[in-house]
Amino acid sequence: MSKNTKSKRSFVARLALAVGAGLACFGLAGVAQAGAPLPFDFPTPPPNITVAQFYNQFSSGSSLYTANGTEVGNTHVATDVPIIRLVHTFSPIDGMIPGVQVIAPYVAFLGNTEVGGNSLTRNSGFAEPLLSGFLKVYNDPADDQVVTLAYFFSPPTGAYNPNYTLNAGTNNYVNNFEVLYSHIITGTPKTPHLDFDIALDSYIYSNNNNFTSGVFHGAEHTQPAEQILAYLPYYFHPQTGAYVGLSFEQTFGGKQYLTGNVTLPSGFSFPDKIDTGNRNNLTQVGIVAGSFVSPTVALQTELATDVRTRGGVKNDVFFLVQVAKVF
Repeated sequence: MSKNTKSKRSFVARLALAVGAGLACFGLAGVAQAGAPLPFDFPTPPPNITVAQFYNQFSSGSSLYTANGTEVGNTHVATDVPIIRLVHTFSPIDGMIPGVQVIAPYVAFLGNTEVGGNSLTRNSGFAEPLLSGFLKVYNDPADDQVVTLAYFFSPPTGAYNPNYTLNAGTNNYVNNFEVLYSHIITGTPKTPHLDFDIALDSYIYSNNNNFTSGVFHGAEHTQPAEQILAYLPYYFHPQTGAYVGLSFEQTFGGKQYLTGNVTLPSGFSFPDKIDTGNRNNLTQVGIVAGSFVSPTVALQTELATDVRTRGGVKNDVFFLVQVAKVF
């Protein structure tokens, strides 16, 4: 391969990274977390119950890390994401409780958004909705032990404009399979007790076939991603469900690359895959707390920070507040 050809390939790769690097800050992690369970979400509501939830998620990051761990300073990406979630359960089938839910997140980019000192254009609006069905397949009240299976589907209906670097929507279909498991480690359901909650998620993405980046126009492909969410909530007042605890999140996978013809001003073009450098690879730790403030109203909150990020923006702060009303 000639030196000139190598330099052109390098140019296009750097270009794709420069304008696409910020996509991982919400395009993967934000949508995933929009439906992420909190400790109160692990026990499926009783049959024929409707729960309305309102979230607000705030995140702010001041560094971007490439896939190989290089820090890109002079970065500022902040989002405010209000979310509406409706959950409804039906009558049991062979002792298992089925249900459906819909989640609608809105993404607002805050302040000056930049990566490496370069300002990025952004497009706030509704992200893809999450449509879900779930089934509580196992329940042992004595140990507060629950297993729930869930499936989420997101159609490409979020706010997306290929002329913007950052978009609220991702313009692709997302299939999310989830397994939730919860049980008591110490204590009993009616006395102070320590729980262990874990959710295992797998995400499968279709192509975004309308991706534009400078001289590139074609498809953006995201490989499957996985997510582990774990909580250790200590219920110090079981009568109201009041708890405080620790949270942990690990995501991995989600490699993004571009496919299509890239034509430079010189006339050189090639149909190779271009690695954008975006990944869904982060480790996050935090604290959570919650309580029922009345028999039908519950509050939950989480304060967390990313301790490791590869291929995306590292959030210095992630703050969530959730209000739930049971009907």
